[in-house]
Amino acid sequence: MSEPAKSGGELFIVDNSDTEWKGLRYLQEWTEIASAFDIATGFFEIGSLLALDGRWQKLDHIRILMGDQASARTKQAILEGLRQHVCRKLDASLENEKESNDLLAGTAAIVQAIRQGKPQCRVYAKRKFHAKAYITRPRVAVIGSVALFGSRK
Repeated sequence: MSEPAKSGGELFIVDNSDTEWKGLRYLQEWTEIASAFDIATGFFEIGSLLALDGRWQKLDHIRILMGDQASARTKQAILEGLRQHVCRKLDASLENEKESNDLLAGTAAIVQAIRQGKPQCRVYAKRKFHAKAYITRPRVAVIGSVALFGSRK
């Protein structure tokens, strides 16, 4: 006997073993009704935002607290995005890579968004930070904030 379809209002567990409900789908659907995401992650990769391209832009705010374990590409994009005066170098260095890697086509938009404070990024470097939490803040108060803990894939 198959389980009934999951819907709002019940305990909803996304454990990535279900072929229909992965963390990425959960976040994609929340971009339709959320005003903001708060993300805590030990390892942030810019590819996470690329996987939500066309959707994360709908959010009013994104706050990311990450550990200092990030790929060189991600660190570079964030640091240069935050240091507005160096962003041109990042854009130029990514142009060649974008030609051969379709996944990077949205990187320029992410760098621009970081420049404008969306997303807001902070790095926790005091000790190992192994968080995986996503708090979604809906546009309407009656729904209330919801959290997902675990991996996005």
